[in-house]
Amino acid sequence: MDKNTIKSTINELLKVIDEHTFSNLINVIDLDKYVKKLTAYKFLQLLIISQLKETKSLTQMSKQLKDKEELQVQLTFDTISTSQLSRKLGDLSPTLFEKLFHYLVLNIQAKMKQSPIIREIGRLHVIDSTTMSMSVRQYPWATFRKTKAGIRLHLRVVVTKELTLPDKGILLPAKHADRTQMGDLIDIDSDAIHLFDRGYIDYKQFDHLCLHDVRFITRLKKNAQVEVLSEQIPQVGSPILKDLEVFLGNSQNGTKMTHTLRLIETQDSQGNVVMIVTNCFDLSAEEIGDLYRYRWKIETFFKWMKQHLTFKTFYGKSENAVCNQIWVALITYCLQVLLQEQLQHNGPLLEIKKTLQNLLFKGFDAFLRSLFRQPTRFSRGRRKQNWEEEFRVIEHQFTEGEVSHLDDLTYDPMFN
Repeated sequence: MDKNTIKSTINELLKVIDEHTFSNLINVIDLDKYVKKLTAYKFLQLLIISQLKETKSLTQMSKQLKDKEELQVQLTFDTISTSQLSRKLGDLSPTLFEKLFHYLVLNIQAKMKQSPIIREIGRLHVIDSTTMSMSVRQYPWATFRKTKAGIRLHLRVVVTKELTLPDKGILLPAKHADRTQMGDLIDIDSDAIHLFDRGYIDYKQFDHLCLHDVRFITRLKKNAQVEVLSEQIPQVGSPILKDLEVFLGNSQNGTKMTHTLRLIETQDSQGNVVMIVTNCFDLSAEEIGDLYRYRWKIETFFKWMKQHLTFKTFYGKSENAVCNQIWVALITYCLQVLLQEQLQHNGPLLEIKKTLQNLLFKGFDAFLRSLFRQPTRFSRGRRKQNWEEEFRVIEHQFTEGEVSHLDDLTYDPMFN
């Protein structure tokens, strides 16, 4: 069996956490004592490959190893049973993979280019959580509701115009509310602006952040009690409806804040009124409204993870197994981001992922050729077909009475 995989794409992807680095990071004595085949590092490789291939079960993982010679070459063994994989996944501590995740985050941050948004306002942190629902009978440890279990990933991401990078995470049973984890996700000594949604409303925490000059922007609940101190008149034509300095809370029940905040009313793209509160008095109301839109970056990150990695269907039933799988999914995401930064690839991260999926065990030169291949021109036949399709659309619109003038035709950039 040929073991010369030095220039393979998988080795290039994993070179930042080679076996030596892995051993130094986890620093666990006798972790693989008496283990003959499935060491912790080889298991990590197998899990990362399975994430990239979107493998749905340990049985499928075992079958892939048995059938694919290139995977056997990479791991230097040719078979492993489902039960062995299950035991390994449940026995390893999630702390090991959490350490690897933070190591990769530091590597990416060291290589990140200065984005325009960072140069102007400093770091931008977005905080939110996502819940993976489970069966109560199969996951009794994942306490959530009476009829449903679940695990919740509380996450902080660093946002730029080009990149969304997971920065700090906490995995807990879903019964833990978002605001209970806010203190652990916000660094008091950070100069970043923190964005979070209404699930993190906590007036005592807000006072604590104001006291330590930690900047934040969030939405306000409609039933919040507000005492208005002053008002700034928005500029004519501005999307800002109100710009107020306020106290939040009620002194009678002891919830009134001791620090003033800024309350800004603006509109979303559907015309709905959005109430934003912040302690950023040095930014314009328009800048604050624009910044809050970046909160959706974390929603698109969660969506990307659930669509393109094995993130919400689980390989095992134990808490260790579930947490290990989620940490490895985050590690796999970070490895792809790190490769994208290394190659200075300006396309979407999904392009990196799909190319890895197809050429993971091929030479790295083949991966580079495929990733940076220039798009080919359409043939004359294809262009003729497109114009014929456009003509049919135009004919249909006139026939059905949808338009009566050429200027009213539906514009389709594909045909221009």
